[in-house]
Amino acid sequence: MMDLEPFTEAVTRILQEALHAMCLLAEEAKADVIREQETARKAIEEAPQVIKENSEDTEKFNSLTSEVEALKASLQSERQAAEDLRNAFSEAEARNSELATNLENVTRRVDQLCESASLQSEQQAAEDLRKALSLAEARNLELTTKLENVTRRVDQLCESESQEVLVKCISQNLGYDGGKPVAACVIYKCLLHWRSFEVERTNIFDRIVKIIASAIEVSDSYKVSDNNEVLAYWLSNSAMLVCVLQRTFRSSTMLSSKGLMSGVLVSYLDRQSQVVPKCPAMLFKKQLIDFLQKIYGMMRDNLKKEILPHLEYCKQAPWPFSNPKERIVHWQRIVGSLRSYLNIMKANNVSLRIR
Repeated sequence: MMDLEPFTEAVTRILQEALHAMCLLAEEAKADVIREQETARKAIEEAPQVIKENSEDTEKFNSLTSEVEALKASLQSERQAAEDLRNAFSEAEARNSELATNLENVTRRVDQLCESASLQSEQQAAEDLRKALSLAEARNLELTTKLENVTRRVDQLCESESQEVLVKCISQNLGYDGGKPVAACVIYKCLLHWRSFEVERTNIFDRIVKIIASAIEVSDSYKVSDNNEVLAYWLSNSAMLVCVLQRTFRSSTMLSSKGLMSGVLVSYLDRQSQVVPKCPAMLFKKQLIDFLQKIYGMMRDNLKKEILPHLEYCKQAPWPFSNPKERIVHWQRIVGSLRSYLNIMKANNVSLRIR
Protein backbone atom coordinates (compact mmCIF):
# COMPACT_ATOMS: atom_id res chain seq x y z
CA MET A 1 0.00 0.00 0.00
CA MET A 2 1.30 3.56 -0.91
CA ASP A 3 2.47 5.59 2.12
CA LEU A 4 0.62 9.01 1.87
CA GLU A 5 1.25 10.12 5.42
CA PRO A 6 4.31 12.36 4.61
CA PHE A 7 2.37 14.04 1.76
CA THR A 8 -0.64 14.67 3.98
CA GLU A 9 1.50 16.12 6.76
CA ALA A 10 3.29 18.48 4.31
CA VAL A 11 0.03 19.86 2.86
CA THR A 12 -1.45 20.31 6.33
CA ARG A 13 1.70 22.09 7.54
CA ILE A 14 1.63 24.56 4.57
CA LEU A 15 -2.05 25.36 5.14
CA GLN A 16 -1.46 25.89 8.85
CA GLU A 17 1.47 28.25 8.15
CA ALA A 18 -0.64 30.31 5.69
CA LEU A 19 -3.47 30.51 8.21
CA HIS A 20 -1.05 31.59 10.94
CA ALA A 21 0.39 34.35 8.70
CA MET A 22 -3.11 35.65 7.94
CA CYS A 23 -3.91 35.68 11.65
CA LEU A 24 -0.77 37.74 12.34
CA LEU A 25 -1.71 40.25 9.62
CA ALA A 26 -5.21 40.55 11.03
CA GLU A 27 -3.83 41.15 14.53
CA GLU A 28 -1.44 43.83 13.24
CA ALA A 29 -4.22 45.58 11.30
CA LYS A 30 -6.46 45.48 14.34
CA ALA A 31 -3.68 47.00 16.48
CA ASP A 32 -3.13 49.78 13.91
CA VAL A 33 -6.84 50.57 13.87
CA ILE A 34 -6.91 50.74 17.65
CA ARG A 35 -3.89 53.09 17.67
CA GLU A 36 -5.45 55.34 15.02
CA GLN A 37 -8.71 55.42 16.94
CA GLU A 38 -6.90 56.39 20.12
CA THR A 39 -4.97 59.16 18.32
CA ALA A 40 -8.15 60.50 16.73
CA ARG A 41 -9.98 60.41 20.04
CA LYS A 42 -7.21 62.39 21.74
CA ALA A 43 -7.12 64.85 18.88
CA ILE A 44 -10.88 65.36 19.06
CA GLU A 45 -10.76 65.81 22.81
CA GLU A 46 -7.92 68.34 22.55
CA ALA A 47 -9.48 70.25 19.63
CA PRO A 48 -12.02 72.33 21.68
CA GLN A 49 -9.33 73.27 24.15
CA VAL A 50 -7.06 74.44 21.35
CA ILE A 51 -9.94 76.39 19.80
CA LYS A 52 -10.83 77.88 23.17
CA GLU A 53 -7.26 78.82 24.01
CA ASN A 54 -6.45 80.14 20.60
CA SER A 55 -9.71 81.05 18.92
CA GLU A 56 -7.90 83.43 16.74
CA ASP A 57 -5.84 80.80 15.02
CA THR A 58 -8.48 79.73 12.49
CA GLU A 59 -6.05 78.22 10.11
CA LYS A 60 -4.71 75.92 12.74
CA PHE A 61 -8.22 74.87 13.64
CA ASN A 62 -9.08 74.24 10.06
CA SER A 63 -5.90 72.29 9.64
CA LEU A 64 -6.68 70.25 12.72
CA THR A 65 -10.20 69.65 11.48
CA SER A 66 -8.86 68.46 8.17
CA GLU A 67 -6.46 66.19 10.00
CA VAL A 68 -9.31 64.78 12.07
CA GLU A 69 -11.31 64.12 8.92
CA ALA A 70 -8.28 62.47 7.39
CA LEU A 71 -7.87 60.35 10.48
CA LYS A 72 -11.55 59.38 10.31
CA ALA A 73 -11.13 58.43 6.68
CA SER A 74 -7.99 56.47 7.54
CA LEU A 75 -9.83 54.75 10.38
CA GLN A 76 -12.64 53.83 8.04
CA SER A 77 -10.10 52.51 5.54
CA GLU A 78 -8.38 50.48 8.24
CA ARG A 79 -11.72 49.08 9.34
CA GLN A 80 -12.52 48.11 5.77
CA ALA A 81 -9.08 46.52 5.43
CA ALA A 82 -9.63 44.57 8.66
CA GLU A 83 -13.03 43.42 7.40
CA ASP A 84 -11.53 42.38 4.09
CA LEU A 85 -8.79 40.53 5.97
CA ARG A 86 -11.37 38.73 8.11
CA ASN A 87 -13.29 37.75 4.98
CA ALA A 88 -10.08 36.54 3.36
CA PHE A 89 -9.26 34.57 6.51
CA SER A 90 -12.73 32.98 6.46
CA GLU A 91 -12.33 32.11 2.80
CA ALA A 92 -8.87 30.69 3.46
CA GLU A 93 -10.21 28.64 6.36
CA ALA A 94 -13.08 27.32 4.20
CA ARG A 95 -10.63 26.53 1.41
CA ASN A 96 -8.35 24.79 3.89
CA SER A 97 -11.28 22.67 5.12
CA GLU A 98 -12.23 21.84 1.52
CA LEU A 99 -8.63 20.88 0.71
CA ALA A 100 -8.46 18.71 3.83
CA THR A 101 -11.71 16.98 2.83
CA ASN A 102 -10.46 16.44 -0.71
CA LEU A 103 -7.16 15.16 0.61
CA GLU A 104 -8.98 12.71 2.89
CA ASN A 105 -11.11 11.48 -0.04
CA VAL A 106 -8.04 11.08 -2.23
CA THR A 107 -6.23 9.23 0.55
CA ARG A 108 -9.22 6.91 1.06
CA ARG A 109 -9.42 6.22 -2.68
CA VAL A 110 -5.71 5.51 -2.87
CA ASP A 111 -6.02 3.14 0.11
CA GLN A 112 -8.91 1.34 -1.59
CA LEU A 113 -6.93 0.99 -4.80
CA CYS A 114 -3.92 -0.30 -2.89
CA GLU A 115 -6.08 -2.76 -0.93
CA SER A 116 -7.70 -3.97 -4.15
CA ALA A 117 -4.31 -4.45 -5.78
CA SER A 118 -3.00 -6.18 -2.66
CA LEU A 119 -6.06 -8.46 -2.53
CA GLN A 120 -5.61 -9.44 -6.16
CA SER A 121 -1.94 -10.09 -5.51
CA GLU A 122 -2.75 -12.21 -2.45
CA GLN A 123 -5.41 -14.15 -4.39
CA GLN A 124 -2.94 -14.85 -7.16
CA ALA A 125 -0.32 -15.92 -4.63
CA ALA A 126 -2.88 -18.21 -2.95
CA GLU A 127 -3.81 -19.73 -6.31
CA ASP A 128 -0.14 -20.31 -7.13
CA LEU A 129 0.33 -21.88 -3.70
CA ARG A 130 -2.66 -24.19 -4.24
CA LYS A 131 -1.27 -25.29 -7.59
CA ALA A 132 2.14 -25.93 -6.03
CA LEU A 133 0.53 -27.94 -3.22
CA SER A 134 -1.49 -29.98 -5.72
CA LEU A 135 1.64 -30.79 -7.69
CA ALA A 136 3.49 -31.68 -4.48
CA GLU A 137 0.64 -33.96 -3.36
CA ALA A 138 0.53 -35.67 -6.75
CA ARG A 139 4.29 -36.18 -6.64
CA ASN A 140 4.11 -37.44 -3.07
CA LEU A 141 1.33 -39.88 -4.02
CA GLU A 142 3.39 -41.13 -6.94
CA LEU A 143 6.45 -41.64 -4.75
CA THR A 144 4.33 -43.30 -2.05
CA THR A 145 2.86 -45.70 -4.61
CA LYS A 146 6.30 -46.58 -5.93
CA LEU A 147 7.58 -47.08 -2.39
CA GLU A 148 4.63 -49.33 -1.55
CA ASN A 149 5.24 -51.38 -4.68
CA VAL A 150 8.93 -51.77 -3.85
CA THR A 151 8.11 -52.61 -0.24
CA ARG A 152 5.49 -55.14 -1.34
CA ARG A 153 7.98 -56.75 -3.70
CA VAL A 154 10.63 -56.95 -0.99
CA ASP A 155 8.08 -58.40 1.42
CA GLN A 156 7.06 -60.96 -1.17
CA LEU A 157 10.67 -62.01 -1.69
CA CYS A 158 11.28 -62.21 2.05
CA GLU A 159 8.02 -64.08 2.57
CA SER A 160 8.88 -66.51 -0.22
CA GLU A 161 12.21 -67.28 1.43
CA SER A 162 10.51 -67.56 4.82
CA GLN A 163 7.94 -69.96 3.37
CA GLU A 164 10.71 -72.23 2.18
CA VAL A 165 12.19 -72.24 5.67
CA LEU A 166 8.75 -72.97 7.18
CA VAL A 167 8.09 -75.84 4.77
CA LYS A 168 11.44 -77.45 5.55
CA CYS A 169 10.89 -76.94 9.26
CA ILE A 170 7.41 -78.48 9.55
CA SER A 171 8.38 -81.40 7.32
CA GLN A 172 10.17 -82.74 10.38
CA ASN A 173 8.72 -83.91 13.67
CA LEU A 174 9.20 -80.86 15.91
CA GLY A 175 7.67 -82.47 18.98
CA TYR A 176 5.97 -80.57 21.80
CA ASP A 177 6.76 -77.73 24.17
CA GLY A 178 4.75 -77.38 27.35
CA GLY A 179 2.02 -79.62 25.98
CA LYS A 180 1.65 -77.59 22.76
CA PRO A 181 2.62 -79.01 19.34
CA VAL A 182 5.52 -76.90 18.12
CA ALA A 183 4.73 -77.31 14.41
CA ALA A 184 1.20 -75.92 14.84
CA CYS A 185 2.51 -72.96 16.87
CA VAL A 186 5.17 -72.17 14.27
CA ILE A 187 2.67 -72.43 11.41
CA TYR A 188 0.16 -70.17 13.14
CA LYS A 189 2.71 -67.55 14.17
CA CYS A 190 4.14 -67.36 10.65
CA LEU A 191 0.72 -67.08 9.02
CA LEU A 192 -0.32 -64.39 11.49
CA HIS A 193 2.92 -62.46 10.97
CA TRP A 194 2.62 -62.63 7.18
CA ARG A 195 -1.07 -61.63 7.44
CA SER A 196 -1.86 -64.61 5.26
CA PHE A 197 -5.35 -64.92 6.76
CA GLU A 198 -6.29 -61.50 5.34
CA VAL A 199 -5.13 -61.84 1.71
CA GLU A 200 -7.21 -62.95 -1.26
CA ARG A 201 -4.47 -64.99 -2.93
CA THR A 202 -1.63 -67.03 -1.41
CA ASN A 203 -0.15 -70.48 -1.91
CA ILE A 204 1.19 -71.02 1.60
CA PHE A 205 -1.98 -72.81 2.73
CA ASP A 206 -1.74 -75.27 -0.17
CA ARG A 207 1.88 -76.02 0.68
CA ILE A 208 1.03 -76.74 4.32
CA VAL A 209 -1.89 -78.95 3.31
CA LYS A 210 0.35 -80.89 0.91
CA ILE A 211 2.86 -81.55 3.69
CA ILE A 212 0.16 -82.93 6.00
CA ALA A 213 -1.46 -84.98 3.22
CA SER A 214 1.91 -86.35 2.14
CA ALA A 215 2.79 -87.34 5.72
CA ILE A 216 -0.53 -89.17 6.12
CA GLU A 217 -0.20 -91.01 2.81
CA VAL A 218 3.40 -92.05 3.44
CA SER A 219 2.44 -93.36 6.87
CA ASP A 220 0.39 -96.11 5.20
CA SER A 221 3.64 -97.80 4.21
CA TYR A 222 4.85 -97.91 7.84
CA LYS A 223 4.07 -100.65 10.27
CA VAL A 224 0.99 -100.08 12.39
CA SER A 225 2.75 -98.63 15.44
CA ASP A 226 4.80 -96.16 13.41
CA ASN A 227 1.76 -95.32 11.33
CA ASN A 228 -0.23 -94.46 14.45
CA GLU A 229 2.62 -92.27 15.74
CA VAL A 230 2.59 -90.19 12.54
CA LEU A 231 -1.19 -89.99 12.49
CA ALA A 232 -1.38 -88.95 16.16
CA TYR A 233 1.32 -86.29 15.60
CA TRP A 234 -0.59 -84.65 12.76
CA LEU A 235 -3.88 -85.16 14.55
CA SER A 236 -2.53 -83.10 17.45
CA ASN A 237 -1.12 -80.35 15.18
CA SER A 238 -4.25 -80.19 13.02
CA ALA A 239 -6.49 -80.02 16.09
CA MET A 240 -4.50 -77.17 17.56
CA LEU A 241 -4.52 -75.25 14.29
CA VAL A 242 -8.29 -75.65 14.07
CA CYS A 243 -8.68 -74.35 17.64
CA VAL A 244 -6.36 -71.40 16.98
CA LEU A 245 -8.15 -70.46 13.78
CA GLN A 246 -11.49 -70.88 15.56
CA ARG A 247 -10.46 -68.27 18.12
CA THR A 248 -8.72 -66.02 15.59
CA PHE A 249 -11.42 -65.82 12.92
CA ARG A 250 -14.16 -63.41 13.99
CA SER A 251 -17.05 -64.82 11.98
CA SER A 252 -16.40 -68.47 12.71
CA THR A 253 -18.59 -70.69 14.89
CA MET A 254 -17.36 -72.98 17.62
CA LEU A 255 -16.47 -76.51 16.52
CA SER A 256 -16.95 -79.69 18.45
CA SER A 257 -13.32 -80.52 17.72
CA LYS A 258 -12.11 -78.00 20.32
CA GLY A 259 -12.28 -80.80 22.87
CA LEU A 260 -9.32 -82.47 21.20
CA MET A 261 -6.81 -80.23 22.97
CA SER A 262 -6.05 -79.68 26.64
CA GLY A 263 -6.91 -76.70 28.82
CA VAL A 264 -3.36 -75.38 28.44
CA LEU A 265 -4.09 -74.74 24.78
CA VAL A 266 -7.35 -72.93 25.52
CA SER A 267 -5.61 -70.41 27.78
CA TYR A 268 -2.97 -69.98 25.09
CA LEU A 269 -5.61 -69.30 22.45
CA ASP A 270 -7.32 -66.65 24.58
CA ARG A 271 -4.32 -64.39 24.01
CA GLN A 272 -4.49 -64.47 20.20
CA SER A 273 -5.57 -61.55 18.02
CA GLN A 274 -8.70 -61.74 15.93
CA VAL A 275 -8.81 -61.09 12.17
CA VAL A 276 -11.40 -61.15 9.41
CA PRO A 277 -10.43 -64.16 7.27
CA LYS A 278 -10.53 -64.25 3.49
CA CYS A 279 -11.54 -67.22 1.33
CA PRO A 280 -8.11 -68.97 1.29
CA ALA A 281 -7.97 -68.91 5.10
CA MET A 282 -11.50 -70.29 5.45
CA LEU A 283 -10.70 -73.05 2.94
CA PHE A 284 -7.54 -73.89 4.90
CA LYS A 285 -9.55 -74.30 8.10
CA LYS A 286 -12.04 -76.56 6.33
CA GLN A 287 -9.20 -78.72 5.00
CA LEU A 288 -7.79 -79.04 8.51
CA ILE A 289 -11.18 -80.20 9.79
CA ASP A 290 -11.27 -82.76 6.98
CA PHE A 291 -7.82 -83.96 8.06
CA LEU A 292 -9.08 -84.42 11.63
CA GLN A 293 -11.93 -86.61 10.45
CA LYS A 294 -9.70 -88.56 8.09
CA ILE A 295 -6.93 -89.15 10.64
CA TYR A 296 -9.41 -90.24 13.31
CA GLY A 297 -10.93 -92.64 10.81
CA MET A 298 -7.54 -94.05 9.86
CA MET A 299 -6.52 -94.59 13.49
CA ARG A 300 -9.88 -96.16 14.24
CA ASP A 301 -9.46 -98.52 11.30
CA ASN A 302 -5.95 -99.44 12.45
CA LEU A 303 -7.27 -100.21 15.91
CA LYS A 304 -10.09 -102.30 14.50
CA LYS A 305 -7.63 -104.26 12.38
CA GLU A 306 -5.63 -105.09 15.50
CA ILE A 307 -8.39 -106.08 17.90
CA LEU A 308 -11.13 -107.51 15.66
CA PRO A 309 -9.40 -110.89 15.11
CA HIS A 310 -9.02 -111.32 18.85
CA LEU A 311 -12.60 -110.27 19.49
CA GLU A 312 -13.84 -112.66 16.84
CA TYR A 313 -11.93 -115.53 18.41
CA CYS A 314 -13.24 -114.77 21.89
CA LYS A 315 -16.77 -114.40 20.56
CA GLN A 316 -16.83 -117.56 18.43
CA ALA A 317 -15.01 -120.04 20.70
CA PRO A 318 -17.47 -121.76 23.11
CA TRP A 319 -16.47 -121.20 26.69
CA PRO A 320 -16.57 -124.80 27.91
CA PHE A 321 -14.50 -126.09 24.99
CA SER A 322 -12.02 -123.23 24.60
CA ASN A 323 -8.63 -123.02 26.19
CA PRO A 324 -8.87 -120.43 28.99
CA LYS A 325 -5.22 -119.47 28.69
CA GLU A 326 -5.60 -118.85 24.98
CA ARG A 327 -8.65 -116.67 25.57
CA ILE A 328 -6.72 -114.72 28.18
CA VAL A 329 -3.92 -114.18 25.68
CA HIS A 330 -6.38 -112.73 23.17
CA TRP A 331 -7.90 -110.43 25.78
CA GLN A 332 -4.45 -109.33 26.85
CA ARG A 333 -3.61 -108.47 23.25
CA ILE A 334 -6.81 -106.45 22.98
CA VAL A 335 -5.96 -104.57 26.19
CA GLY A 336 -2.39 -104.10 24.98
CA SER A 337 -3.60 -102.57 21.71
CA LEU A 338 -5.95 -100.21 23.54
CA ARG A 339 -3.20 -99.25 25.99
CA SER A 340 -0.80 -98.64 23.09
CA TYR A 341 -3.28 -96.32 21.38
CA LEU A 342 -3.96 -94.53 24.65
CA ASN A 343 -0.24 -93.98 25.25
CA ILE A 344 0.22 -92.68 21.70
CA MET A 345 -2.64 -90.22 22.21
CA LYS A 346 -1.23 -89.05 25.54
CA ALA A 347 2.27 -88.72 24.12
CA ASN A 348 0.88 -86.44 21.41
CA ASN A 349 -1.27 -84.42 23.86
CA VAL A 350 -4.55 -85.50 22.27
CA SER A 351 -7.54 -85.66 24.60
CA LEU A 352 -9.99 -88.50 24.02
CA ARG A 353 -12.89 -86.49 25.44
CA ILE A 354 -15.15 -84.98 22.80
CA ARG A 355 -17.18 -82.11 24.27
